[in-house]
Amino acid sequence: MGIGKREFLKLTTLALTGVVVNPLQAVVTSVDVYINKKLGILFYKPPSWEFVNVKDFGRLKNEQILGNGWDESKDEVWAKLGEPICIATKHHQDGPEYKGVFSPTITLNITPVKELEHLGHESFEELIETSEYAVNQLLNGFTVVRRHDPYYISGCKFYEFDAEYLFEHIELDKPLKVELKVLKAEHNDFYYDFNCHQSLAQNQTAYREFEEFKKSIKLI
Repeated sequence: MGIGKREFLKLTTLALTGVVVNPLQAVVTSVDVYINKKLGILFYKPPSWEFVNVKDFGRLKNEQILGNGWDESKDEVWAKLGEPICIATKHHQDGPEYKGVFSPTITLNITPVKELEHLGHESFEELIETSEYAVNQLLNGFTVVRRHDPYYISGCKFYEFDAEYLFEHIELDKPLKVELKVLKAEHNDFYYDFNCHQSLAQNQTAYREFEEFKKSIKLI
């Protein structure tokens, strides 16, 4: 479902001063702001972080090691999960000084509601439970440590939980404990899935950045 011209203009007025929005351009990333006209969403990445070109995500995900034997079927798993529509990260992963360093990262995945109808869930809450079970199979040590009360952003109900897991990567000698904040919502016939990763074990945290990011989200 797209949004009308008036609604989109309301959305873009929230962007940074000086951002030029082409009305024919469906997605805009400029300075710290991300705007998706089709999906009716706007948010800011943390200052000094950078957007990662989604086409580079293939290399990044191939370097991650999946748990519970799923690494042998990695291509099939990633094909089913799909690629994020937006990635923002703290450190430039191509910089040699960050080799082996876990970079705090925010990703956004969006899935059309109709694509998951075959799962037969009766509610969004039930779908969230199914999703958590699937993630538990892919990531070693995945555990939900806190569930927040649902809240509303732009009139849309959001579900949030904090989890932790063991991140395995070809550049790491051993698994690294990682903290994950997940935000989920249903909007415009899409499921929104924000994932905020950080690692206290490497002192690569972004508590303040994640909270500011949450406050910046606007939906229409």
